[in-house]
Amino acid sequence: MPAIVSQTYRMLPVGDLEPHPDNPHHGDVDVITESIAKNGFYGTVLVQASRMRIIAGEHRWRGAKANGLEQVPALVIDVDDETATRIMLADNRTAEYGAYDDQVLAELLRGLDDLDGTGWSDDDLNGLLADLDSGIEIVADAPAERRTAVAAAGDDDREERVRPRIDLDDEDDLDDDDAGEDEAPPPPRPKAGLTADLLLTLTAAEHDEVNALLGRIRARDGDASTAQIVLAALRAYAD
Repeated sequence: MPAIVSQTYRMLPVGDLEPHPDNPHHGDVDVITESIAKNGFYGTVLVQASRMRIIAGEHRWRGAKANGLEQVPALVIDVDDETATRIMLADNRTAEYGAYDDQVLAELLRGLDDLDGTGWSDDDLNGLLADLDSGIEIVADAPAERRTAVAAAGDDDREERVRPRIDLDDEDDLDDDDAGEDEAPPPPRPKAGLTADLLLTLTAAEHDEVNALLGRIRARDGDASTAQIVLAALRAYAD
């Protein structure tokens, strides 16, 4: 089994520490500085005991200096230069293999009052939401057009009439022989084995909420399709 490296927790003056001269990683110190200003300094800096050299956490140390902190918490380990270099490289590299669940990330960011100190901006969030494929299309809001019945063939003087509304709950309407005289037949339902598109008209706010809800459902139940989620919701609402 791998050994646990012997380490000592200490509060060290920021001026007693120095960055590793061969550290190839360059982070965004301004973002880290903002995070420390908003959230405080948390965690530790990893330090090589023999040289008081920072092995991991250099940019957090720089952020602490920029915020005027006089001390930082540190884990001090006694390792040789080669091991210190290996740990430094591994610490930088392993962080790059991570990935985000964009749906969950977007929901977390949208749940905050502001994004200060998170390292994320409103533009980042907007771009994230734009990239998410919810399967629901935004269309422009527009009033419905009046639908008219076409005049009978050969009756040029007859004006087009507004299609009458039929109340499906009124049996008298259904029994009226004249009630659908000029009605166009309803669109046919899709045949078995075929699919049909369902277009929903949503406001921008409703679209964002739908995206967030779909993300929560998929995080809980797996990669269900949008159609399956909508159908399940309609069944539950109807019951």
